[in-house]
Amino acid sequence: EKELYRRVKQFVLKRSPNARVTALALSPTDETLLCQTDDNQTYTVDMSNVDVMKSEDIECVLLAQGHHTQGVTGVDLCVRKPLAVTCSSDRSVRVWNYLDKADEIVKFFPEEASSVAFHPSGLHVLVGFADKLRLCNLLMDDIRPYREFSIKGCRECSFSNGGKYFAAVNGS
Repeated sequence: EKELYRRVKQFVLKRSPNARVTALALSPTDETLLCQTDDNQTYTVDMSNVDVMKSEDIECVLLAQGHHTQGVTGVDLCVRKPLAVTCSSDRSVRVWNYLDKADEIVKFFPEEASSVAFHPSGLHVLVGFADKLRLCNLLMDDIRPYREFSIKGCRECSFSNGGKYFAAVNGS
């Protein structure tokens, strides 16, 4: 059987060595990696010099102090801004600035979100719920639903490169 990938580097999250990584997201410039762990922490890894660094010198930095209280169900990075969006079983959607290491916006919804996607502009997010998919506007201090699509059980969603289209998966 042919291997598609081979391991080049390996690193340990020193703050939570027993945690398992549950989600990864890479910035469009391939300079920042976001790691979400099963203990509900989000770490950033600077990937710009990772090929010349030793594995033990790679530093994983905690993204922010405020975090989800239950498991993360979706994560995405913005193409044009240093922003990440996460959704969780705790019914919250959070927008993070991974350069400032702070959460910018926190919004609690009446139901659990299962997927999120950032529009390339950084002004909108898609949020997938059990009953429908919602396109939301990002305001200064709020996430407001703008349009709803009758796609039930949306487990994954993503915008096209230009943001004109989006794709959504429902069911299993």
